[in-house]
Amino acid sequence: MYFCYVDDSGADKGRTLTGLLVPEEGWSDLLHHWLSGRRKLEQTWGVLKNTELHAVHLVKGRGRPCATDEQNDAFGRPARIAAHDLMLRHLAKCQSVRVLTVAGPTAKVATVYQSFVDHLEQWAAQEGTRVMIMFDGQSGPDEVENMSQEEAAEAWKQAIRGAKPYRDTHRSLPLASRRVLEDPIMQDSRYSQFIQAADMVGYAAFHHLMLQRPEVWPKMQAMGPMSKAYKRLAQHWLPGHGTDGIVWVEDEAWA
Repeated sequence: MYFCYVDDSGADKGRTLTGLLVPEEGWSDLLHHWLSGRRKLEQTWGVLKNTELHAVHLVKGRGRPCATDEQNDAFGRPARIAAHDLMLRHLAKCQSVRVLTVAGPTAKVATVYQSFVDHLEQWAAQEGTRVMIMFDGQSGPDEVENMSQEEAAEAWKQAIRGAKPYRDTHRSLPLASRRVLEDPIMQDSRYSQFIQAADMVGYAAFHHLMLQRPEVWPKMQAMGPMSKAYKRLAQHWLPGHGTDGIVWVEDEAWA
């Protein structure tokens, strides 16, 4: 069985979903390499190991993720791009991890998700395996001890409603043959190292795709270093699905 950690990227009317697929027996190895990268970030630039890594914030220079003001002041654009690249290099050290990105001309992430699950179903059937999906999203109320009972109940309702389009996608799969098991497990990226990893890869994949399809995002400028970082995972791109591990779905119904 594989675990698949998924996050979205893109902008405007072009959205992407990137998944990191790791077999259950490779889970510890992936975590080992990711945490080794986190330790290197802290040693080199002072980026605290428990700080959430969000690619667009990291690369665009937002926030102050380092331990001291001096380190934050020195953590400029070149260093931030190098930090992103470092983390993808560490991910690439895990031999069993696989990467899949599905994208298309739509502003609706849930629409791309349907196609993403379809590709996972096809791949898992070919491999004779099954998949459980962990998706970036609200899993429930945070810090319930500071909430009233009514506030906590409302937060749970919002989380359940937010997951409905993705849950419906799973439940529409044929029961007798489905390979993607259970409902999607929503995980807040703040508390999931691998959702953060999927975000870092997804952001790089998005820029790689922008270089190929600039007409989809005419107001945005693709970053070459992000594409270069994405290519570090070339040996892990899911074979037989798209170009460079990216499936572009042309569907007029998405517009």
